[in-house]
Amino acid sequence: MRKISSIDESQPQTREELEEIFENTLRPLQSRNARNIFLLLRDSKTEYLTTYDMQHLLEEQGNKLSKVELNNWLSAMQEVGFVQKELERGKPTTRPYNKRYTFDLWKLTEKGREISKRLEVFRGNTPIQTREKVVEKTIEKVVEISKLPNLVDATLEDQEKVNALSMHIGLLKALKEKNFMDIMSLSNESGFTPKKIVEFIEDLEKIDSNTLYFLSEISWDLKGKILHTIGLKPKKNYSVSLSIDGKKIAASLTL
Repeated sequence: MRKISSIDESQPQTREELEEIFENTLRPLQSRNARNIFLLLRDSKTEYLTTYDMQHLLEEQGNKLSKVELNNWLSAMQEVGFVQKELERGKPTTRPYNKRYTFDLWKLTEKGREISKRLEVFRGNTPIQTREKVVEKTIEKVVEISKLPNLVDATLEDQEKVNALSMHIGLLKALKEKNFMDIMSLSNESGFTPKKIVEFIEDLEKIDSNTLYFLSEISWDLKGKILHTIGLKPKKNYSVSLSIDGKKIAASLTL
C-alpha cells in the first residue's frame, strides 16, 4: 500500500470529453507557432492586434511567418474559440502606419484568457490543496519505449523534452495505420507544421542512425506545384513513413 495525493473527489471527465479537449480544443496550442501568436495576444498592451502587428512582433522574436501561415493559425484558434476577429478591419495598433490599407483585427476571447489562467496549474511553483488518500498500489506496464529513454523521464520544467515527446506521440499516432503519408497530410493529421516535422526528423537522423522515421523528398503533383507557387504549400514535398522500430513502438503504444 502507498499514499498518493488527489486534488478532489469531483467527477472526472469521461474519455470522450477528454478526447474532445485534447484532440480539438487544445490541439492548436500543440504548435509552437500557435502558442507564440496566442501569447502575443495575451500580453498585448492594446485591445486588438492586426496581422501586420503580429508579423512584425513575431519576426522580432525570430519567428518569421508568412501571411498565409499566420492567418491559418489564427483561424485554427478561432475555430476552438480562443481568439476572435472583429467584423471591421483597422490600422496597426503598435507601429506607425500612414497608408490606407487596413488589416484584420484580432484579440483573445474570454475563453482564451480563461485557458491561459488555467494553464498556470502546470507551473512548478503553483500551490495545490491536496488531501491524502490511501489506495492499493497497482503497477501496469503498458509499453516500454526503449528508443525514447530520456523523453520518458522528462519533467514539465524541461520544456524541450516535453515538446519532443509530444511530437513523437503525434507522429506515431498519425502514422500508426499508414504505410506512408505526404508531409501536408501528416501535418493536418498531427497538428504540427510541415517545417517543424521535417526539422524534427532531420535532427533525429543526425544524432541516431536507427531512426523511427524515414523522410524522402518527392515531387509535387500539378496542383501542389501551383499551390507552392502562390505560397500555400512549402517549397519541398516529402513522404514520411515509420521504420521497423517505429512501427513496433507505434503498435505497442496506447494512442
